[in-house]
Amino acid sequence: MADFNVFRSIGFTLLVLMTLYFTFQALYQLYKQMKRGKPAPERWGDFGERIRSVLVYVFGQRRLLRHPAGLGHFVIFYAFIAINIVAGEVFVRAYFPNFSLSFLGSGYDFILWLEDWMIFFLMIALALGWARRYTNSVRMEGSPGLRRDALIIIYAVAIHASFSVLLEASELARGVHPWIVDRGHSLNSSELGPTIALTIAKWFVSTGWDLEVLENLLWWGHSLSVLLFLIYIFGTQIRVPRFYPSKHFHIVSAPFNVFFRNLKPSGRLVPLDFEDETIEEYGVSKIEDFTWKQMLDLYSCTGCGRCQEVCPAYINGQPLSPKSLILDLRENLLEVATFAYENPDAEIHYKHLTGEVIPKETIWACTTCNACQTACPLFIEHIDKIIDLRREQTLMQSEFPSGIDKMFTNVERNSNPWGISKSDRDLWAEGLGVKTMKENPDADILFWVGCAGSFDERAKKVSTALVKILQAAGIDFAILGKEEKCTGDPVRRLGNEFLAQELITENIQLLNSYNVKEIITFCPHCFNTLANEFPDFGGVYRVIHATDYVAKLLRTGKLPLKKGDTVKLTYHDSCYLGRHNGIYSSPREIIKYLDGVEFVEMSMNKDVAMCCGAGGGRMWFEQDAGGEQINRTRVSMAADTGADFIGVSCPFCTAMLEDGIKNTGADLQVVDLLELVVSRLDA
Repeated sequence: MADFNVFRSIGFTLLVLMTLYFTFQALYQLYKQMKRGKPAPERWGDFGERIRSVLVYVFGQRRLLRHPAGLGHFVIFYAFIAINIVAGEVFVRAYFPNFSLSFLGSGYDFILWLEDWMIFFLMIALALGWARRYTNSVRMEGSPGLRRDALIIIYAVAIHASFSVLLEASELARGVHPWIVDRGHSLNSSELGPTIALTIAKWFVSTGWDLEVLENLLWWGHSLSVLLFLIYIFGTQIRVPRFYPSKHFHIVSAPFNVFFRNLKPSGRLVPLDFEDETIEEYGVSKIEDFTWKQMLDLYSCTGCGRCQEVCPAYINGQPLSPKSLILDLRENLLEVATFAYENPDAEIHYKHLTGEVIPKETIWACTTCNACQTACPLFIEHIDKIIDLRREQTLMQSEFPSGIDKMFTNVERNSNPWGISKSDRDLWAEGLGVKTMKENPDADILFWVGCAGSFDERAKKVSTALVKILQAAGIDFAILGKEEKCTGDPVRRLGNEFLAQELITENIQLLNSYNVKEIITFCPHCFNTLANEFPDFGGVYRVIHATDYVAKLLRTGKLPLKKGDTVKLTYHDSCYLGRHNGIYSSPREIIKYLDGVEFVEMSMNKDVAMCCGAGGGRMWFEQDAGGEQINRTRVSMAADTGADFIGVSCPFCTAMLEDGIKNTGADLQVVDLLELVVSRLDA
């Protein structure tokens, strides 16, 4: 027996060394690939919050548990941990035959009991996962290769779990398991312990098999199932030396991807540095223009499809799948890395990402609504990659959909997308008794009207409504009037970073000249830019969206309301108010104060609400790449509630939904919540 233990130790050591070799080779290649990416200094710092993120989203699996399949993943995750706690004990015994965790006492009995039942539920979860991949393979994986990879992993985990419980049963049958030797139990004990393994052990004894031979065979099977699983996860599934990680490489990459996640507001875009003379190209044209964190995103994607399930473009048959975007970029990254590995002295021929890797129409289909990123369990960031691709197309190639160039010209000449004269910006306020900051520089709060609120006929009514609300509450406020300019939101999201920064800088200089501290606006896009992007350029202000402000006025009794007409209302969550900035409760709180309003939610609401289709600059051009218009689908969802009105808190949502009503013939009206409040003011 001693000779066999030596053979086991030597053989196991060789297996471990081989596994470590392939593992570290794969990790080293992946490290080299990410090292080619650009720096990402914003991904460091605030380590307390980053550690909390790993605990909540990796070990707590918060985002996964929001999805029906999340419970199965939760079971597999923790079952795998439980199995490998015991597996660690088994492996140590390859060198120290008498080692065990039995010193934990009753805690050891509980671990064995827990492992046993976790394996049972693990098998159920794996069976359900197997069934899902055969019954819904297009949504789950999107390609035969990815589906095959997922199935191999399912089989591998099932085999490992099976060997684990069978090995334990053989040791129990032989009477050499620590639960018997150290804890003093027997096969017939009723104490807490490995329940399922005990049942199998009794069967092993009844068969009359050579239990020592059986235990040795199962030990090697158990060891191989773990080590070969690791080799497959880390790398050589295609061929050596092409290091091509399994989709389940996320077992390793996910904690790091979550740890280095974006802690800034999701609505904020990282600025380009136009003063850095070493930068020759702006945006991303080849894969190594991405940062190392963006590359880590690509490795971490599992192809689960949760992003495209909620993507408004994908749902409506438009040419964008967030999942395919990431997987296509990853494929290109791996192609480049493999070529560099096999041809270290050769010049790399890079594919131009927009056009050769990602179809051009794909990057312009995105509404930047943040649905994909909110749904992703691993915090993969799709929007920044799309914006970087747009920046290259706009700034370096001057290639963008028809109509965008006119909007850029309008903003350059008149500081608004409509191209209406700057001198007309405050005409909407005539007769309302509104003062400008020039007239009232000491005003308590600045009302940032925005381009829509200044020039769009429909949005002007909302501007007027907010003025009446502020006046009724006795708020000392002022506007910038003709001095106000576009915040830069639409041009920035269409890739024209240079023009956006020019507008932002000029606006900040103006605001600082008036020593502005507090700003209110009803446009979520203005709100997001003022609150989340102006600080990058030195403009730090307290920015409040009108729904938050009005909800507080109602809550504190400063805005008495009277009963109005009885109506049935549903509410559409603006992406830049909701998902990007987390404002969901204030609009609904306002609705509760509106006596006579019956509120009903749409099926997709709050963080899974469908975009109206205007975000990401889509308000300013038509995309003729097929599919249904997003606003029409959203109107249909509202109509399904039986509501009379769609409540909104965004001028772009108003425009898109009203257009959708015209095109679908739905019996609905769009109303801004501020208009409803004004209609019930108890003057």
